[in-house]
Amino acid sequence: MTLRELCWTHTALTSDEVDLLDRIAGSLQYMADLTGADVFIDCLDRAGETAVVVAHARPSGVISAYRRTVLGQAALREKEPAVYHAFRTGMVVRDLKAVTQEDQTVRQDAAPIRNQGGKVIAVLIREKDVSGTLSRERKFQELARERESHTVSMLGLAAGDGPAVAMKEIHHRVKNNLQLVASILNIQARKSADPQLRRAFRENTSRVLSIAAIHDILTTGDDGDQVELRPLLEKLRRNLQSMLPQGQEILLSVQGDQMAVSSDKATSIALVVNELLTNALEHGFPGRQKGSVTVTLLRGRERATITVEDDGRGFSLGEKQEDSLGLDLISTIVRDKLGGKLQLQSGPEGTKAMFDFS
Repeated sequence: MTLRELCWTHTALTSDEVDLLDRIAGSLQYMADLTGADVFIDCLDRAGETAVVVAHARPSGVISAYRRTVLGQAALREKEPAVYHAFRTGMVVRDLKAVTQEDQTVRQDAAPIRNQGGKVIAVLIREKDVSGTLSRERKFQELARERESHTVSMLGLAAGDGPAVAMKEIHHRVKNNLQLVASILNIQARKSADPQLRRAFRENTSRVLSIAAIHDILTTGDDGDQVELRPLLEKLRRNLQSMLPQGQEILLSVQGDQMAVSSDKATSIALVVNELLTNALEHGFPGRQKGSVTVTLLRGRERATITVEDDGRGFSLGEKQEDSLGLDLISTIVRDKLGGKLQLQSGPEGTKAMFDFS
């Protein structure tokens, strides 16, 4: 079936929207050949629940990840998270693991396609087969574990206990010192009569506590210098939830994948997420007692993404903010420390901020 026939059969798209997708589909083969990957267009069905493949181009001169056509087939939410994340957030998603309709492991990049009114009507997808790479990585990891086990048996566990215990003690002391600094900043905030000064103290208190949370995890963890991101993000959420004014019911939540990163990278991620959450709480709900802010972590093979989205009032991205320290800090950390890119979208229904990192 053609793209038009599939759209008429499965979707509620208008004639103009189908025309737009048909024009884009005319370039899919060039995209597939240029990138050496399978390229697709997926649309949501009439119920708006399930993504359906309406166009597919295989790369020339390169083995496709597919043995047969998947036109008209569904892309399942649990197997292709990048597709649904792009539909939901309206943002570009890169390098997320997916499983094809033929049960092959691939890496997906997904970009939303919008109609003239700005509504997301489809997603453009690029897929690269990584099943062979993952198999090699598993073999390398198995060899590494065998070598580590052999080394431990040769040297004895006691040989590694000293440095590990010492490092945990260092993290414990750093955490205590940071919490002391946060307490001092809180005292200064309470004593200050200037509202702007109190706000600045509380923002810096939150920043210090976000770093302290990392050292707290390193104190109790068993993975050396590795930090699990989900527990870290949960700690940030609890810190900020406890600092909300009495009577304000803003629900903060964390969802998504489990993954670990180095403590240095975790520090940068914690600062960025802390700033994004603080901005959402301070600017998204003026005059409102209820709302929600959600942090979503999606893990890719080479890169991961974190999205912070709220259902607040939004703001104009084109306006120059007088207090731009937070956004300047976020952009700098994402670019220089995480090697990623910050994306922002805001409107009457809320604000979405997404950044990626390797």
